[in-house]
Amino acid sequence: MSLLELSKQLLKECDESISRFHIYRAEDKEPDFFQDVKPHAYKIDELLLEWEQLVRKWIQVKRPKYVHPSQIESLLESMKQFIVQSYYKATSKKRFLQSVHSSKYTLETVIQAIKEVGDEHA
Repeated sequence: MSLLELSKQLLKECDESISRFHIYRAEDKEPDFFQDVKPHAYKIDELLLEWEQLVRKWIQVKRPKYVHPSQIESLLESMKQFIVQSYYKATSKKRFLQSVHSSKYTLETVIQAIKEVGDEHA
């Protein structure tokens, strides 16, 4: 998968996390960790790993103006946390939404930069 496709997929996952968060809160549900949370988190971890490898190489080669390695670190950490937190109603709403919006902003910045400088690595 290309960096652009992966970035868009992760952006979509941010929106799905917000939806899931609201659904679990509204329905007052507790997820089954091994049935629901762990498989989904594992799937997203795999996507994040693939995305991280591509984006780091892309940053090295293309040197985009507004995308920096520290943003990538922050996004990876945040997404791993809020994917799991989106299942639990005890999660702080304000902090959860701030994390998701921060990640969305970084992904949108990457997508915009890809459109400007391209996403092939040469």
